[in-house]
Formats: sequence, C-alpha cells, structure tokens
Amino acid sequence: MMGNSVIWKLLWSIFIANLDFSSTADFFSDSALLGKSRFQDDTPKFVQEPDDSYHIVRNKPATVECKAINAVRINFRCAGQFMEPTHMENIVDQETSTKILSTFVNVERADVEEYFGGDFWCECFAYNTNIGLDGVGGIRSKQGTIEIAYLRKRFEREPLMTRVQVSKTTQLDCLPPEGKPLPEVFWLKDNVEINTKDGYYIVSNTGDLLISQTQLRDMGNYTCGAKNLAARRLSESASLIVYVDGSWSSWSSWTECSVKCGKGETRRMRTCTNPAPLNGGATCVGDSVQTNPCGSICPEKGVDGRWGAWSSWSTCSTECQHHRKRYCNDPPAKDGGSYCIGNDLDGGNCTGGRCRVRGIGIEDADHGLLEQNPSREATNTSTNNDTLIMIIGLCIAVVVFVVVIAIVVFLLKRKYQNQGYMAGNIPPIGNAEEKKNKNGQDMMSVQPDLTQQVVVFPHHSASPSPSIEPPNNNYPTVENIYDKPDVGLPIYADHRLSNGSVPNRSSPELPPPNSPLVMNLVPPNPPNLLDSRHSMSSVQLPANAETEAVTWGSFNHSGGRLILPESGVCMTIPEGAVKKGHEAELYLGVWRDDTNRPKTSDGQTIVSPVIVCGPNVPGILMKPIILSFHHCASMRQGGWMLSLFNSDTQPEEAPCWQKLVTLGQETINTQVYAQLDPNQCHVMTEHMQWYTLIGEAVPGGRPVKILRLAAFASNTPPSVEFSIRVYVVEDTHDALEGVMQEERKFGGRLLDKPKQIPFQDGGHNLCLTIEELTPGWRSKLAANYQEIPFQHIWSGNQNNLHCSFSLELVEGSSPNVSCKIQVYQKAILSNRQVLNIQNNFNKEKLPSCSTPSSTLKGRTSTVTTNSSSGFSSMLTLDPHGNNFRLPPHIRQKLCLLLDQPNARGNDWRMLAQALTVDRYVQYFATKSSPTEHILNLWEARHREESAITDLMNIFRVMGRMDAAAVMEKDIGAWL
Repeated sequence: MMGNSVIWKLLWSIFIANLDFSSTADFFSDSALLGKSRFQDDTPKFVQEPDDSYHIVRNKPATVECKAINAVRINFRCAGQFMEPTHMENIVDQETSTKILSTFVNVERADVEEYFGGDFWCECFAYNTNIGLDGVGGIRSKQGTIEIAYLRKRFEREPLMTRVQVSKTTQLDCLPPEGKPLPEVFWLKDNVEINTKDGYYIVSNTGDLLISQTQLRDMGNYTCGAKNLAARRLSESASLIVYVDGSWSSWSSWTECSVKCGKGETRRMRTCTNPAPLNGGATCVGDSVQTNPCGSICPEKGVDGRWGAWSSWSTCSTECQHHRKRYCNDPPAKDGGSYCIGNDLDGGNCTGGRCRVRGIGIEDADHGLLEQNPSREATNTSTNNDTLIMIIGLCIAVVVFVVVIAIVVFLLKRKYQNQGYMAGNIPPIGNAEEKKNKNGQDMMSVQPDLTQQVVVFPHHSASPSPSIEPPNNNYPTVENIYDKPDVGLPIYADHRLSNGSVPNRSSPELPPPNSPLVMNLVPPNPPNLLDSRHSMSSVQLPANAETEAVTWGSFNHSGGRLILPESGVCMTIPEGAVKKGHEAELYLGVWRDDTNRPKTSDGQTIVSPVIVCGPNVPGILMKPIILSFHHCASMRQGGWMLSLFNSDTQPEEAPCWQKLVTLGQETINTQVYAQLDPNQCHVMTEHMQWYTLIGEAVPGGRPVKILRLAAFASNTPPSVEFSIRVYVVEDTHDALEGVMQEERKFGGRLLDKPKQIPFQDGGHNLCLTIEELTPGWRSKLAANYQEIPFQHIWSGNQNNLHCSFSLELVEGSSPNVSCKIQVYQKAILSNRQVLNIQNNFNKEKLPSCSTPSSTLKGRTSTVTTNSSSGFSSMLTLDPHGNNFRLPPHIRQKLCLLLDQPNARGNDWRMLAQALTVDRYVQYFATKSSPTEHILNLWEARHREESAITDLMNIFRVMGRMDAAAVMEKDIGAWL
C-alpha cells in the first residue's frame, strides 16, 4: 500500500508542476462558459456547418465558417490536413441566451492549386474539452467543397441570324461557356437587358431564348450573355428579322356594266394590303381583279327623234324681231336613233315689213325695207360670215409663207458662208476683217466652243525624245484648260494620265472618237524611269484618272493582290478567279472628283472612298474578288444603317449610283457580301464596278462619323500676313492622302499632327475658333470664329473641305506664329479637339508635307507594303507570286474536310462563326464550296503575322483536330 501511495503522490506532483496558470484559468472559464460542471459529458452540437461549395474569385480567399454550442474548441481539417482557425470568438444568442462558439478559416488560392487529390474540401471538428488530439473525441461536421471560380470566353453555342414570321414562335439558341459556378444566362436586345419576369420572353434551362408570339417590335439585335462570380461574357449579336406575309383585302363592290346594251363586263378589285408584305415576306397569291360578263340585248333598230310643237312667239323687240323654239322630244332619239333634222330656233319680222332698218334711208329703194322672208335673211348672214373667215385665213397664209421664205434664204446664205470657211477659203485677216467688241478689243468672228476639250495630236517623229515645241509633243495633252486657267499645261510627263490615256509614242494610230481611252502601261524609252513589267499591256481606265490613285496589273489563274497603300485600298483576286490558261488585266482606283461622288439625300453621308475597279466586262471573273477599304463610321456608338452603293456604268461614262444592298437586310438573292469591321469594309463581289459605302441613322439613332483635322500653311516665312488652312475630312487614309496631294501642289506644310474628332448626326454645325495668338499677330476675322454648316460635312459630297484663318502682323517683326485652334461641334461639347500651331521659322525650317512622287514603278500592282492601313509587310514584285498565306493544296484539303455538314455543327458554319463572318451566312451557303469563300475572305481580312497560328487554334477550339493536323503537317515547320 505504501508503495502505491508513494507512486500516486509522485504522479500528482508531476501533474501539478506541469499545470500552469493559463490552463487552470481555461479550466474554470470553460466550466463557466458551459454553465455546467466541467466533468459533465455534454456533446457539442453544430449551429452552422460549412456550405456545400465555396469559390475563390481571383485572389480573394474563401472563408469557411462553423458555429457550435457546448463546445470549447473547434478546428478545421482541409484536404486531410488539420488547420488552425483564422479567428475564434464566443458569442451569445440574444433570443435564447445560448453561448455559441464561432470560428472560421480562410482558404487561399494557392492551397487549392497545390492540391492534386481531387476536389479540395474542408470540415469542422467541435470539442467540449481543450484536452485531446485533433479529430479524437470531437463531433465532425459535413464537408464543403472549395473551387476556383472561372468562366471561359467562348460560348458553346451562339445565336444566329433568324427570320421568323409574325405571330410565330422564335427560338434563339445559346449555350453558355464552361465555368464554375455554373453561369447564369441572360439576354440583351439592342444592348439592353431583357426582363424575363413578365413571361413574354422565356429563357430555357439550356439558355435558349423563346418568344411565343413574335411581333414586329421584337426585331433587333440579340446578344446572349453569361455571368458568374468570376466574369461576365457576351456572345456575338444575332439579328432577328420578323417578316409579314401579304394578305388580300376585302373585295370591292362590283362596278357597273361597261356597256349600255350588248356584251360587256363588270369587275371588282382587291389589294395586297391586309397586311402588306414586309421585311421580305411573301406576296399575295391569286388575282387582284375579278371580272364577270354582263349586258342586255340591244333593240334591232333605234328610235329616231321627232320635233315637238313650236312654242308661242316672243314679244316684238326694238329691232322688230320675235322668236320661237321647239324641242326634239316627240319622241326623243334613243337606242342609236338619229337626232331631229332642222333648227330648233325660228325668228322673223313682227311688223309685216313696215319696220325700217336703222342707218338706211328711205331713198334706198332696193334695200330700204327689210326682207320679209326670215329664212332668206339667215342665209345671207351665214354667207357673209363664211366669206370674212376665208379672207382672214388667206391673209395669214400669205404672211406665214413670206416668213418661211425669208428664213430659208437666211439659212442657205449662212450655210454657204460656213462652207467657205471649212474649205479653207478664209482670206488673210487684216484690219478690214477684224471686228471690234464693245470695249474696242479685237474679237474674231468665229467663237471658240468652250465645251470641247483641246487635243494636241502628236507628230510621229523618228526621234525618241519628246519635243518641247508645241504642238509637236510626242504625248498628246488632253486638258480642259477652261476649268483650271492658272495651271500650265505640262510639256512632258512619263506617267501622267491625260484624260485617261498615255498613248504609245511609237504607235502611229490614235483612238477613234468616243472610244474607250486606253492606257499603255509601259511607255517606250521613258527617261530615268524603270517599270517592273517589261511586257506591253493595256487596260481600259476611266476618264480623268489620276496616276497617284490608280494601280493595275495582269493576273492569271494563280490570282494576286492590287494595293494602293497610301489610300488604304486593296483588291484580292483569289486563286481561280481568272479562268485557267487566260490572263486578265485589272485595275483598281479611288476617285476624289466631287462630280463622280453620289448625290446624297438628307440624312445620308458618304463614309468611305469612292472605289472603282475594272474592266467591267461580263464573264471576266469566275469567283468573287474582295475589295477592302476604310470607312469612318464609328461602330462603337451604333445607330448606323449602312448601305453599299454601286454603279455599273462603263469607264468612259459618268457613274449612275444606285443602292445595291443595305447591310443587315440581305436576301437570298443578294449577289454581294459586305463584311463590316470596326475600321474596314470588305466586299465580296463578282462585278467590277464603282462602289462606295453610304450611311444614315436608324429611326431614333444618332450615329457618329469620325473626322480628321489637318492644319497647313505655306512653307515660306510670313512677312506681314499668314494663312492657316484647316481641313475637315473623313477619317480614312484616302481622304487624308487627297489633302496631302493637294497641299503638295502649293508647297504647303503640316503644322500639327492630324487629329480625330467625332461628329454626330443631329444638325449641329462644326465650330472653329483661334485662340492664344502670338502677340503682334491678329486674325482678320473680327470674331476669331468660323462655322462649317452641318450638311456640308455630313453629306460627304465635298472633298478637301476646309476653312482658312488669315492673320496679319500689326506690330513687331517676329516671323514666329503660334496659336491654338479649338474645333468642336456646336451643342455637343464632348466632341472637341485642339490643334496646337507652333511655327518658328527662325529656329528651324520644317519640312513640307511633300513625299517622293509616285512613278510607274511605285504604282505597279505587284508591290505590297506595310502601311497604317494594316496590310502585311510582304513585298512581292511578281504578280503571280505567293500573295496568299495558305498554299493551294492546303486550302483544298480544308475545303474537303469542312464543306460537308456534320451533326456536331463544327463544319464551315462554325468556321464562319469563329471568324465573325456569319452575319449573312446564306451567302456562303449558296456557293459550291463555302469553306473556300470563307478562307478567301480570311486572306483579305487577316494579314497579320500570327494569322496562320490563330487559324489553327480556331480549328482546335472547334474540335477539328483533323483540320489543324493538315496545317501542322504541311506548313507547321515555318510557323
């Protein structure tokens, strides 16, 4: 016993020695917290357990929280490892006065990413004592899963353009991207979120949008959206077009019979207006007019009219006359019978011959008395009237005959005089033959025809060098000298287009009158000028073509590209567009002449250059070409209704513009495809004509076009006057290039970097003010303020639109001019721009805006340069060289793989959707190889270095590993 007592005392002393003050305090505090004896065996209970799932959004940790009663300690086990709580506290429930232990732990993103055992989870353990191992003797909660939140960018299925009949059910497909947590699907109509709570719009569990009774107000652009804790995504917009089939109105009442008697017809009509066809709806089927025979049997012979009885005589007048009347009514004429014969009015002398006629004396024995026979008196009066009319007619005929004879004599005399001049029988002009005008100046009798162009024909000299003595120029100069009286006619220019032609100097033949102007691309023996093509070829160009804005080339089956880098215009000729074994000479140009631009109506505006390509010959192309050019419509604000206009006139004729298609309103019969990117437009067409893009506001819209401001001045230092020219043009490469070329003629220089300014529809003018002018200089305008009318800018009918600020030196002699020109749109203060003019001629001489002039070498179709328009840096001097990213055999394999539709839908349709060229997918569906046309458009749109890699990644995302493998196998080595 003593031994055991000693052992127990030893153990008790060790326990007391190891027990510190804090543990003792905890012991009593735990007992006080529980409100019961420390040694009571009360099981903890969870008031709050972990949620089923938690998500870590970006770098924000997930917080797992637990609460329990009858517990003095709670810890966490996450992914098999115990973790100490981030925070723990005791709280008291105000309603039940129950003491609750609350705690939570933060799970970081790195904890989840470094765990590879499956789902990352956490659970809680609650204990009623501070003594014991973790997880032993405690109560375990349920588990909660912690995941990293994300949302993919690409939608599994996006909405497509849909046409639906009014009052029918509409379904727009949408399958959101993959994400955690599962994304919530919502829809936008014209960028406004749809309210689905009223039941009109229904979103299915898969994300599709359903409209049970589609109305015209439902037309618009629909966008599918998906959102979760991680991100918010939007699909590509799809147009919903609601069409209305025409229906007949009610029949009108039958008309009266077309004849009184005999065989006739009666008809009734209806119109296709109940309702009328709308948005491509079907027209009414059937006849709009119905007819029925009608009529009655006509009598065999009509009834002739007979005179009724005479009325009584009237009273005797002062002329001794009285009258009586009768009517053809006994019976009246009917059914084709003849009318009564004779007069219905009778008159006579009422005095028995004893009444004397006024103005006739008694001595006139033969005519003193009136004739007593009234019928004879009427006959004499009628005979006298006929005689008078005949005399007057003869007089008029004689006068007309004399006038005609005089005119004929005058014309014959003038004709003989003109024949004498044409025969060269003009005598030497001396003082006697000279005529003086009113001012005493000499004036020849033969006036010049100002409507004709002066053409100086060449002499066919054996010398190859051009003669400088007019009119023996080897190149004919064709110039309307009355349009530009201050511009001297050039003596010789190797690459100048004069009225559309640069004839061959060695050719003795001239084009016949009114024939298409032919331009020889390679003039023989040009001094100091090399051409990249050494073969003789010619193409038909429009009249008054400018060499700076035209390029041309000869193409075969391999295709190629024509580029105007300064204008940002390109024409892609795909492989196979020209028939195999043939060559086609094509040209591409931009037209800056205001007379050839479309005449816009109110509200319309030209937003692109005027493009012309040719020749316009049927059957010259076997496949569509792609025209690429810039536009200045701001697509960010929206509100645009853009239409492509064209003219199919021949080169020598003025264009006759007409609307070809409105983008978004294409039908199955539309022969072009217009792809509108934020800054460029790509037109696929088989017709080489005139093209331009014209925009107008949608109903209720306020579209915005982007303008470019450029300030120029003379390159010479100012003395006492200085002029600043501020141009306001469309924000396209060609518009700015046109200004540059215009200023080069005057030796102007750019004063500040050209700047953009938005210009909104609505009728507000553009205002320009000059401020902070250098001391000693002042503006000649009293208000330092100018306005350009809204319509002058918005219409786009005027190239090189500008206004000038004329400055004058009032004191001092400083040639330095500096100022600020504020440009803003009236009533829209946000549309504002500032041009900073710093013009110091003493310190440095700024370069002018001129650049090296374009030559035939620089204007051939085979040169592709890297410009700000976004074209590639590929330089190809051979028109038949490799201008395409995809080799022909790769393209053929891709077409075989993707042209065939499949159940998954990852064929050419998904490719068009991935390349965002599916706005009017029916255009490609009508082609024999949709994939080929989609890839041709891809070649024109994507000239960046990473285009091939991006295309392969698109195939992988589509799930077409076979298409990606084709590209990797053949061309992956040089990617």
